Amino acid sequence: MFSSFTTFVVATLLLVAPALATINITVPSSSAYWVQNTSNPIQWSSQPGDPSPISIIVTNPDNSILNGPFSIHEFVNITDGSFTVTNVTLRVDKGFFVNFVNPSNASQIYAQSQPFEVKPPGTNAAALPTVSTTSTTASSTSTHSSTHSTTSTSSASDASFSSNLNAAMGSFDANVAVTHMILVTGVLGAIGALAGL
Repeated sequence: MFSSFTTFVVATLLLVAPALATINITVPSSSAYWVQNTSNPIQWSSQPGDPSPISIIVTNPDNSILNGPFSIHEFVNITDGSFTVTNVTLRVDKGFFVNFVNPSNASQIYAQSQPFEVKPPGTNAAALPTVSTTSTTASSTSTHSSTHSTTSTSSASDASFSSNLNAAMGSFDANVAVTHMILVTGVLGAIGALAGL
């Protein structure tokens, strides 16, 4: 009885674990195919707390192309965000998937790509969903200028703040001196009144 319960708990944990991971494999995909006998990319996004390291395998669920999982690489740091597969020898066909799995238990799948295709040698590489370098540079330059502008404004604001603070502190010091004088006068008056008794 206990053994059956333990098996049930382990099976449940294996099913729940992939749902906890937020890894998203973006390449390969239905539009980002691989080309046989060339280097091909795997790209993904992840969040802090996602399982790491992972092992990368290629599968064909009904085993009509592969006779089981095809190992690509083991113990990949999930924060790397990409991995290049050199000299892909998979046969030209459709229905492949990239899976990220637990290195200690390949049946525990953390993420799966869309189905993708391996195309014949000589096919142009697929266009990848990446951010343009030009727009990134322009954005960086803009941010850089904006930072300088903010620094200048900030310096002017700091000078103004400092000036206002000094004036306020001078006023505060004067108020403290008056308050002290009033207190001392009050105390002396009270002592005098007590002495007259």
